[in-house]
Amino acid sequence: MMHNNEDWQHDAKKLAEELIELAGELIKQTNKPWQDRHSKIQDELADVTWRLDRMLDWYDKKAIVKRMTHKWGNKDGSGS
Repeated sequence: MMHNNEDWQHDAKKLAEELIELAGELIKQTNKPWQDRHSKIQDELADVTWRLDRMLDWYDKKAIVKRMTHKWGNKDGSGS
């Protein structure tokens, strides 16, 4: 099973860490809107994007796109 794979576990842990860091920056920004955390949020978004891209290698990308299209529609906003 893939979830017992050490590489998958590493990628999953690193993605979770980056998501937590992004969440922390978003919470800080919403709690203190007078502070400018734009750069830090942008950095964390980049880290999450990179790690998420690594995780996507473990999954069926076509199934993910199908789910996204079904849930949120196409790029033009149309969907179910």
